[in-house]
Amino acid sequence: MTTRAPGWNRFAGVSRPVAAAMLGLLALLMIWGVMGGVGREHVAVAKPTSAQFDGLVGDHALYARIAARVDAGEAYYAAAAAEHRAGDYPLRPFVTVRLPALAYIVAALGERKAMLLFLVIGGAAILAWYRRLRTEPALPRYAAVGALFVAANLTQLAAREWLFIHEAAAGVLLALALALYRPARPWWTMAIVAAALAIRETILPVAMLFGLFALIDRDWRAAAGWLAVGLCFAAGLAAHIAALAAVTTPADAASQGWNGQGGWIAYLSFVQASSLLRFFAGWVGALLVPLALLGWAAWRSRLGLAVLLIQLGYAALLMLFARPANFYWAMLVTPTLFVGLAFAPAALTALIRLLRQPMRAIPAAAI
Repeated sequence: MTTRAPGWNRFAGVSRPVAAAMLGLLALLMIWGVMGGVGREHVAVAKPTSAQFDGLVGDHALYARIAARVDAGEAYYAAAAAEHRAGDYPLRPFVTVRLPALAYIVAALGERKAMLLFLVIGGAAILAWYRRLRTEPALPRYAAVGALFVAANLTQLAAREWLFIHEAAAGVLLALALALYRPARPWWTMAIVAAALAIRETILPVAMLFGLFALIDRDWRAAAGWLAVGLCFAAGLAAHIAALAAVTTPADAASQGWNGQGGWIAYLSFVQASSLLRFFAGWVGALLVPLALLGWAAWRSRLGLAVLLIQLGYAALLMLFARPANFYWAMLVTPTLFVGLAFAPAALTALIRLLRQPMRAIPAAAI
């Protein structure tokens, strides 16, 4: 007698108590979001009085001015220090100043070509997700609709102001890396994650997760590759710290820290402001984000587990540490978050079906 292989839907075979717990958690998160008032009052956007440059304001203007000075031939760290001081931005600790990769890309290519580059990467990510979701043998055909959710949440790449925000660039690279991830052939993912790390150091947890998977699989070549990525990143970060120390003084402003502790409502608000949900009322995101997470939890696969852990990990970081002005940190994960909506209907249906099943009667002989 052959045993039927488990399907893609992790929730199709769970016990009734687990189904009840999952549905209860889903309802709790939805009600919490709707009642908590998700919206722009939890997000601090740039004001007209903020730093301005060529039609841009706030952080957009800061990073655009730095890129312009680099394009004019000035050294990156001298330009960054000068602009941070001029805009009353902190220079300490070192994480307050972005890594130089994006500024060099914009300076070398110019704004139009740099925007085109990231739009091409975004198009590649959309196609890669479509192909991945269409060709996964266990998934239903309709799962490919998830690529549309990737496309919808990469629209910021067509807006000039987001070219200068590092999370937008790193987020589209991460979306492509995840679509290409296969444990047996991790090399493309490894190279793209390394590129994203060069732009934004907060991609490091993703590299660590994939390195952990390689160790669990005892794939020593892949583990060595991820270790090499980590060592190169550490060397680059050390060079960044040293170069920044050479142009700063103890008198320079220090950051107020990252202790937002905005919780679930802040996370939902950051996702709303950083995704297509910005065009909808807050309650829409309060309902869709938990459904998307449920969908990712349902996909029984290594990629499904990886994306779920990434989404939950960054959600925790946003809930605990991000201040209202840091809302765009969510752009690291919003391009892939809503792919989970493609799996959510089947997950929800399976859980409700299990919950509606009658309880098994206990035989009298067992009493």
